[in-house]
Amino acid sequence: MNISAATDYGMRALLQLTENYLANPEERVTVLEIAEVQKIPVKFLESILRQLQQSGLINSKRGANGGYRLARKPKEISVAMVIRILDGPLIAVKGEKPEDHKYTGSAGNLQEVWIAARVAVREIFEEVTLHQIATGALPAKIKRAIDQPGAWTRRLTI
Repeated sequence: MNISAATDYGMRALLQLTENYLANPEERVTVLEIAEVQKIPVKFLESILRQLQQSGLINSKRGANGGYRLARKPKEISVAMVIRILDGPLIAVKGEKPEDHKYTGSAGNLQEVWIAARVAVREIFEEVTLHQIATGALPAKIKRAIDQPGAWTRRLTI
């Protein structure tokens, strides 16, 4: 699985908005403030924020007191929601749903592997919210996963 730049930047922008929401839910943050703090290219960020606004996760206001803020509580926004908005399905096979693929012969059970991968990804991304990430209150399963031997080590192909 690859986390795109759009999803990475989108999550960082939303976490910046979450930080502000937790301090004052009515406060707005400008695109320039988010870009500067999170080191995100402004033009790319503007495009991402437009997508997030169209989806209803954030809202904006123009003018002197303008900017962006969350349209929902951070506890209601999961990582999975953000990925689906910015990149589409969590797991796709050649751009399609895993259940739409049929395999034969020795690859006959491959579809089950793709479905299981989707279940595993959902178990993490649908459970984790902006609030949990911003406050460091990650679910126990996350902490168990990152404490496993080799969790922090990239595995290379041979």
